[in-house]
Amino acid sequence: MESKSYKVKKSFLIPLSVDAFFLFVLLAISLFTDSHPAERIVLTVILIPLIYILIEMTVREAIISDDGVKIKKFLRQKSLEWQSITNVDTVVVRKKVFLALTTTKGFHILSNSYGDFTNLVRDIIRHSGNEKVEERVKDIVAQPIRKISDIVGAWVAALLLVVIIYIKLFST
Repeated sequence: MESKSYKVKKSFLIPLSVDAFFLFVLLAISLFTDSHPAERIVLTVILIPLIYILIEMTVREAIISDDGVKIKKFLRQKSLEWQSITNVDTVVVRKKVFLALTTTKGFHILSNSYGDFTNLVRDIIRHSGNEKVEERVKDIVAQPIRKISDIVGAWVAALLLVVIIYIKLFST
C-alpha cells in the first residue's frame, strides 16, 4: 500500500516564520524599552494567534493512501475511507481554492495552500471515482489556479516589521 503526503507549501511557511520571529523581536524590544503598555498588549495579541497559525500550518498534512484520506491538523486528525466519501466538490474564491470532501458524517475542506495541490486533487479524483467528482474539480486539474498573494503578503509584512524594528532601535 502506497501513501502520498501533502503538506503546506514551504514557500508560505518560511515568510510566516520570519513574520513570527520579527514580531517576537519587536515585542522583546518593546518590553525592554520605554514603550507604551498598549503597544505591548497589541503586539502580544497579534503574536499569539500568529504562533498558533504557524504551528497549525506546520503540522497540517493530507495523506492519500489506498485506504482513504487522512487529514492531520494541530492536535486533531481525521481519517476518511474512500467509500465514505459521497461527493468531491470545489469552491473558488478569487484565487483561493477549497476542495470539499463530503462524507456520510459531514464534510472536510482542503485548500490550495497545500504544496502540489493539483496532484493532491488528481489523487483524490483517481481514488474517489468519477461519479462522485463534480466537473469543477476536474477543471482545477486541467487549469490549475496559482495563488501567490499570501506569500507576497507575508514577505511584505516581514519587510514592514524590519522597518519598524529599525525605527524602534535607531530613532532618537
